[in-house]
Amino acid sequence: MSRRLFAAALLATVLVLSVLVAPSQANAPSKRKWLKDTRSAMYGSRAYLDRRVERGGAPLAVNFDIDNTALATRYQPGRPVPVVLRFARYARSKGVSVVFNTGRKQTDLSRSASRLRRVGYPVSAICGRGSGEALVESKQRCRQQYVDAGYTIIANVGNRTTDFEGRNYERGFKLPSYGRALS
Repeated sequence: MSRRLFAAALLATVLVLSVLVAPSQANAPSKRKWLKDTRSAMYGSRAYLDRRVERGGAPLAVNFDIDNTALATRYQPGRPVPVVLRFARYARSKGVSVVFNTGRKQTDLSRSASRLRRVGYPVSAICGRGSGEALVESKQRCRQQYVDAGYTIIANVGNRTTDFEGRNYERGFKLPSYGRALS
């Protein structure tokens, strides 16, 4: 087999594999549908929060992912997801801490916290991925770090399965990711 033919075959194989393995942006719905689906995913969150706060315990916290959860990374980069922002503000108004747990690197956390505050999120704490740390390990470590600091995480809001693996939270609210199209 000639080098050219081999290179062409290799390129074709890589392209086919990338289509099969990579999340498809074609699976992402319109912004309107996504907003509707995020509202559906958060349905009942305030009523749950009210019941849980009434049961007591302190300090209580709600844990949020950032990308395509707190911030509309795909549809309006840097802008808040309306239903999530309202829930975060509501939680804070009830005395619940608002903490963030992101796959972003720890070196970017100060800038991320500033961005979240600038668009209206109350930020009690933020935790990110360490160097060489897998995303799922990071998410679990951050939640455990909050628990070890004395928080009871009463709600966990995210859009990927990695946001919910492990425990250390009482209830999850999973926003749509459409087969990882909103990773």
